[in-house]
Amino acid sequence: MELPMYDTLLSLPLFQGMSQADFNSLLQKIRLDFVRYEEGSTIISAGERCKSFAFLINGTVESSRDGMDGSMTFMEQIDAPCLIEPYSMFGRAGSYQRTYTAVTTCSFLMVDKQYIYTELGKYNICRMNLLNILSGRVQLLDSHVWAMKGTDLRGRMIRFIKGLSDVQSGTKKLCIKMNDLATLMDATRLNVSRELNNLEAEGLISLRRKEIFIPALENLI
Repeated sequence: MELPMYDTLLSLPLFQGMSQADFNSLLQKIRLDFVRYEEGSTIISAGERCKSFAFLINGTVESSRDGMDGSMTFMEQIDAPCLIEPYSMFGRAGSYQRTYTAVTTCSFLMVDKQYIYTELGKYNICRMNLLNILSGRVQLLDSHVWAMKGTDLRGRMIRFIKGLSDVQSGTKKLCIKMNDLATLMDATRLNVSRELNNLEAEGLISLRRKEIFIPALENLI
C-alpha cells in the first residue's frame, strides 16, 4: 500500500492511535474496498441498509434529509476524512438516515461491519474509538436539547439548525416554507422573516425562495 494512503487510513477516526504493528496486522485480516464516485453521483440513499462502514477519504459530499412530514429538507456539505453515519450501523433501524451525493470526485473506503465483530473488536483502541464516536454523537444531541443560552427567536433558530447538523461547521442549506419555520419556532411569520433578514444583513446567511443558505455554521453564535 502506498505511504500516503497508509497515512490517510491511520488518520481515520476508527483507526486513530493504532500502532503501525497492530494496523499492519489488521490490514491482513480484513477486506478493504476502495470505491470512487464521480461528481453528482449518489453514494448512499436514505433508508439503505448499513452493511459497511463508509469512510470518506478524499473529496466532499452533500448529505440531505427530508423531514418526516415532508415540510423541509436539510442539506450539509461534509469534507474528508469522515466516517459516514456510524450511529446508524447498529440499533433497531440499521439504515442510513440521509442521502449522500458527491459534490466533487470522492474516494471511499468500505469495510464490512461484520469485521467489527470478528476483527476490529479485538483491538482496544478501535473499540474505544468507536465508543468515543458514538458517545460524542449522543452528547452533542443532549447538549442541543439542554442548551439554555439563546432562548430568543434568533437563538432558537440557530439551535434548531445546529441540531439538524451532523457536522457543526461548514455549509448548510435548509429548504422550508416561512410559515412552517414559524410554526416550528413558535413565532409569527413576520418575526421569523424579520430575524432572518437581520441575519442576512449581517452576512451570516443568504435567503432564497423557500431556502436558507448558511455558508459557515461556525459563524452562527
